[in-house]
Amino acid sequence: MALTLDIVTPEKRVLSVQVDEVRAPGVQGGFGVRLNHEPFMTALEPGRLTYVEGGREHHYAVGGGFLQVADNRVIVLADTAEAAGEIDVERARKAFEDAQNRLLQLTEQDEGHSAESARVRRAAARLTVAGR
Repeated sequence: MALTLDIVTPEKRVLSVQVDEVRAPGVQGGFGVRLNHEPFMTALEPGRLTYVEGGREHHYAVGGGFLQVADNRVIVLADTAEAAGEIDVERARKAFEDAQNRLLQLTEQDEGHSAESARVRRAAARLTVAGR
């Protein structure tokens, strides 16, 4: 018996697979889920989501969202999700630099500060997962 992992974004179902373990970036720190885990729901930070299937790790960059665990099923409702091998590193690097430069021009009280901060975190997560 295994966990079912579903990763869904507003645009599409990214993944549906049977896994042994899921590790995710929660807003209160990283955590792992295995078979027969207690039900819960949490918000996700932008970062690396890893699942283990047959002893092999697979990595996704998630841009925040929510994760729910119930009945040996993990459902990730992510703002964005990309497999490590699908990340365009140059595009991610440019997005990171552009968002960081815009963020440096703002104070925490400025209207766009939280949106730019989120863009920086998403781009940094993509670069980290891509291994750059």
